[in-house]
Amino acid sequence: MTDQPNLHQPPDARQPGPARDFAAFCELDRERRRNSDDGFDPNLFDEAVTLVLARLEARKAGEGR
Repeated sequence: MTDQPNLHQPPDARQPGPARDFAAFCELDRERRRNSDDGFDPNLFDEAVTLVLARLEARKAGEGR
């Protein structure tokens, strides 16, 4: 059980692409770091993931033009 809801899912997690793949990786990496890294800051990690996902989604939207 995680201490925060999953905020890392792209809008449609069924759609293949970099955002979905990155979000899946981050879910696993967050747990790994939480369990093994004494200096792990989950809030900073979440902020970084949110930033990257937003950029991936913006890039995807820009490709659709």
